[in-house]
Amino acid sequence: MPRTRRVRAAAAAFALIATLVLASQASASPFQHRIFYQQFHHALKPHTWTLYNGVPTCCKDSRWAPTHVRSRHGALRIRTYKDAAYGGKWVSGGVSMARMVNQTYGRWVVRFRMDKAVGVGMDVALRPSGNGTVVDWIEESSDKGGARRIETATLHYGNTRVHARVRANFTKWHTMTLSWKPGRITVKLDGRRWADFRHHIPSSPMHLVIQTNTGTNGFAGVMPNASTPRLVALQIDYVAVYRYG
Repeated sequence: MPRTRRVRAAAAAFALIATLVLASQASASPFQHRIFYQQFHHALKPHTWTLYNGVPTCCKDSRWAPTHVRSRHGALRIRTYKDAAYGGKWVSGGVSMARMVNQTYGRWVVRFRMDKAVGVGMDVALRPSGNGTVVDWIEESSDKGGARRIETATLHYGNTRVHARVRANFTKWHTMTLSWKPGRITVKLDGRRWADFRHHIPSSPMHLVIQTNTGTNGFAGVMPNASTPRLVALQIDYVAVYRYG
């Protein structure tokens, strides 16, 4: 092969390699580093999970108790039922990762299912330690609990709320993924994107919370009725958290 043709062939090969490298870098996820993963075979560790106790400010019809949260046999169960220890009232539960992971940007993955139940809602959210934007990214109000087929994602900032919603049978197992990076939050159901927020995106650390409630969640909801099962469980198969960058 003449020298000129060899030079051209080498230059073309170099250009192809550079293009492939750049394409690989562009397609690489910014959420490669997993910093937390848990399946729930053992009791919750207090330095990782804080169990809620008391009447939540968000949900005046609810009561939370640590005894309503169980981790065993590969699932975290947050159980809602009439509890004799609280005068036979409906009691729910919740957990927070505020002690373990507070970070700016990242990816959170939760695999979950929940029983049908009129009057029992659920929420998986990212919350700041103080004031600021709250991201409810797997939320269903208690008035929708009888069907358990709608989940919403909402950015709360000031007096404003921005919504998205997705439909599926959430009595079956599904995986929800929230990805948060500068200027953008997206949420996927089983790999399919259904929420995409690009305005009023927070830029300060937040932590994961998982909770259930009866009655109002501050905006909508009903109390359990005669059709509500005696025991209603939100089950979490696993939780994973990834760092951004």
